[in-house]
Amino acid sequence: MISKHIVAHNVAAWGAYKPLSAFVVRITESRKDVIFTVLITGGMMYNKFLRELAKLSSARLGAISSRINVIDLTGQDVNPLVPLAEFMPAFEAIYLSKPITCKATGTLIEGLPRPTVALIDPFAGYAVDAIREIAGSKCSILSWMTAPAGATLRLVGPEEYGGVGDLSPKVEAEVALSGKSYAEVAKNLYDSFTSGEIIRVPGIPPMYDYEWIPQEVHFFITSQKYMRMTDGTFCVSSSVYEPEAMNAARQWMKSIGKAWYPVGPLSLQESILPTRAHDEKELQVISFLDRMQAMFGKQSVFFISFGTIFWPAQPDKLWAIIDDLIALRKPFILAHTSSLAHVSDEKKKLIADSGIGLEMAWSPQEKILSHPATGWFITHGGWNSTQEALAHQVPVIYWPFASDQPYNAARTVQHNAGFELIEVRTGKPGTQLPYRLKHSNISERPTFSIPAAQKEFRALLRRIEGEEGCMVRANFERLSKLMNESWDEGHEAEESLRAFLREFVDVD
Repeated sequence: MISKHIVAHNVAAWGAYKPLSAFVVRITESRKDVIFTVLITGGMMYNKFLRELAKLSSARLGAISSRINVIDLTGQDVNPLVPLAEFMPAFEAIYLSKPITCKATGTLIEGLPRPTVALIDPFAGYAVDAIREIAGSKCSILSWMTAPAGATLRLVGPEEYGGVGDLSPKVEAEVALSGKSYAEVAKNLYDSFTSGEIIRVPGIPPMYDYEWIPQEVHFFITSQKYMRMTDGTFCVSSSVYEPEAMNAARQWMKSIGKAWYPVGPLSLQESILPTRAHDEKELQVISFLDRMQAMFGKQSVFFISFGTIFWPAQPDKLWAIIDDLIALRKPFILAHTSSLAHVSDEKKKLIADSGIGLEMAWSPQEKILSHPATGWFITHGGWNSTQEALAHQVPVIYWPFASDQPYNAARTVQHNAGFELIEVRTGKPGTQLPYRLKHSNISERPTFSIPAAQKEFRALLRRIEGEEGCMVRANFERLSKLMNESWDEGHEAEESLRAFLREFVDVD
């Protein structure tokens, strides 16, 4: 039997690698003749990817591990905004069936067949360029898009679906004309898209353009360019969550001759009980959650986390909310992983002395979400966090910052399955009037002050403790169950996987 070989690579962002780990398992369990190689950056990304695979039972992992290669290219953490010079020589070695060394282990991997398919994060444009230069058209490339379809349409899609259009030709022309850097030109161009224009993305209510707070702009422009260059796109989302946007994205891709494969949700479930710990950090978390459950009951704990990148620009709004949680005896866990986060010793003492709070620089997010004590998730609302919340049926209170997060908040609220905080918004774009409140009385309009954020949160606590909270939780749990059915035989994700294998892998 001649083995087929798939290669994958993303920038150093966990939001892209985590669902990829589940997809690797899906592929290798579906096809015993497929080898899957992940070219990954070192440090945290490499270790966390292996930790995801270790969620499988020993029997299940043992059946596929010989066909999965996770190769550390750098031996250390790297800046995800800087093109990875190590990718091109690594892919060339694999393509020419030459040996390649994993930096983390020193293991020499050799004898791999030539890859014919690559899954590449469209933000990693350098990888698309390298594969095209080395393999030409002999290796198909598919974009690995880990944002939902609606956010993808806005950030990289055509204007007819609420997108900003393809800005990369304009940027490249201006760079050639002015001599300015790509990033500077891209930022100046994208700044013009916060003028107050009404944006209509399928499946959510209209929003002003300034409500879509952008991510790093030069990074964003890169994804626009390279998603259009690849042979198709995997979207780690589901029509169950966003039928209108998914249909629009499929139509757009078809119009430009590209494949579109919805394969969400993607997550690996632990093979051990949620109440069992892998290490001391998890043991500390489980002990706290067990104690809070004994004191306050199931679904009583608020989990607060803004991911690995984001942190409130006005942290006093966060501390005002935490003060309320302590005063009202609402147990909580605060994760402050971002390098932007600063939690003083005074704040740490405040939380510790409360007896109902736990703070940590890094937290085992899924371990927390899977515990029966956890009731609500206050989060920036990236797609990874939203998927994990759905997987564990913990409804979300959104505090969005940028990228796909405003869309995720709007879409979940559209399902009556979550809440969004408005008064916590900051900055010039964020503190303008939201479209949804354009007809409100002046006295009802947000002021975006610290007291207003605190007042809004107190009102939200009353809402979630009443009938509305019960309805939102029930809707979120229903959405979770429907999302999980996407992988049942004959349903969307399973059909998409079959179509991809048929069209790109099971071919001579």
